[in-house]
Amino acid sequence: MNKRLAAAAIVVAAGAAAAGLLAGPSNSASSQCPTWVPPGGGAPGCLVSLTATGPSPSTVRMAASWDLEFRNTDSLTHAVVFANGCSLTVTPGELAVLYVNGGPCNNFSSYVGSYAYTVDGTFPGMVVTTPLRRFVTLTARTHTIRVGTRLTLHGQVLRNDQGSALNVTLPVPVVVLARHNRTQPFKPVATIRARFQGDVTNAAIHYHARYGWKLNVQPDVTTTYIAKVTSQRLCWRPASRCAHPQAQLWANPKSRLFTVRVEGQGP
Repeated sequence: MNKRLAAAAIVVAAGAAAAGLLAGPSNSASSQCPTWVPPGGGAPGCLVSLTATGPSPSTVRMAASWDLEFRNTDSLTHAVVFANGCSLTVTPGELAVLYVNGGPCNNFSSYVGSYAYTVDGTFPGMVVTTPLRRFVTLTARTHTIRVGTRLTLHGQVLRNDQGSALNVTLPVPVVVLARHNRTQPFKPVATIRARFQGDVTNAAIHYHARYGWKLNVQPDVTTTYIAKVTSQRLCWRPASRCAHPQAQLWANPKSRLFTVRVEGQGP
């Protein structure tokens, strides 16, 4: 190798090594949410450490319904400020949870969205909240009926929460839509409340619940049906009195298409 090029390579390598030693670990190296579960159980949370060089991790991804906690691991007090006006002052060794502060800090980050914040007005941070999984099915005893015959459509809503039960007995509205041919758009024909069936498994921080629904139909021509779940309600009260009534918590699933062929239908 050319001696001049070799010398340059050594200088570059030494500079890179020095930069690595001075930089220390990167706060944004991982977006994996460090999980924190309250002593004695309860809803899990996403834990962000406040250090002398900013939040760690600086970007976290967590499931909806989780709490967001900031633990000050530094010897100085730090201020966390979100774009919506939520602000936290966290003293050394303190653990601050958004929901205990009320107002704009009332657990808003547990709903689906991206939430930017700064620490001490200098270090940027980001919380990305993803929807909880939810599924809906639709079936019937047969795909073929005689004209004038009633058929019961039925299915289930399956919910997978990574946290507390979240009003597990609250009925889940299922919207059933239909169309007569592929050139037509689907139109809603009914909204049914899927009732809690009590089949629940609580394993660690995962909570699974199942709901059942059914609808009697009597199509006079071949019809294709589909079921959807879009409701995000978390309380029994009117939507205007529910916390964050328009915010998303769960995924909005739809079932597979189910076509009912009608024999003896008119031209």
